[in-house]
Amino acid sequence: MQAFTDAILQAIQQNAEWAWLIVFIIAFVESAAVIGLFMPGWVLLVGIGTMIGADILDFWPIVISAYLGAVIGEYLSYLLGYHYHEPILKRKLFSSHQTMIDYARSFFEKHGAAGVFFGRFLGPVRAVLPFIAGICEMSQKTFLWVNLSSGLIWAPLYLIPGILVGAAFDLEEETAMQLLFILVLIGLILWMAISQSKKLIKLYASETEQNRYFAILNTALSWVLFVVLVSVLLASSYYEFLNQILGLVWTKLV
Repeated sequence: MQAFTDAILQAIQQNAEWAWLIVFIIAFVESAAVIGLFMPGWVLLVGIGTMIGADILDFWPIVISAYLGAVIGEYLSYLLGYHYHEPILKRKLFSSHQTMIDYARSFFEKHGAAGVFFGRFLGPVRAVLPFIAGICEMSQKTFLWVNLSSGLIWAPLYLIPGILVGAAFDLEEETAMQLLFILVLIGLILWMAISQSKKLIKLYASETEQNRYFAILNTALSWVLFVVLVSVLLASSYYEFLNQILGLVWTKLV
């Protein structure tokens, strides 16, 4: 898979004038029912974002192509499920991924339109949810609204991490790598703090008092560590470097 992604990114870099078409195809295939499970779309779009940050590609043609590819891909997946319903699940392409389909159905039945909206950002399930929404006969008007609106967030969101990396390498590579490490570390601590907070909420009403105190301690320590790391970043020279990167990114977007 790594060789596949490297080959596509290299092809884009060598044929920048056709990058918009390649991005459209990537976003379209990644959004196609089940087939999208085999497309490393996130990795590719982050790599393409890096080229935008390094001034190899322009932002707007790429983000518009990604948006159109994703929206059209998800809509066709929805129509496939809407018109063929349950019998299509017996086809080998779908029956061989029954576990993912069952999970997507459960997710859709629980969350409805909100699940389709946010499911677009949830990795493999995004390649199945529109198809399941069609099978469950979600109204076309509702799906169209959810598809168009969520795509507006999804397209730039998947490109921005790469743009940040590309813009950083336009400055000082060594400092950029150090800053990237710090930001990843802060992100992991934030994820841990949020996870501990969710765990605390679940445990608070059902577990023993001792377990509750342990969960409170873990949650407090996680948030304290997050605040400390952010404070250190804001007080360091890396903060000025980060501002330079964000300034470069802003100029590329506008």
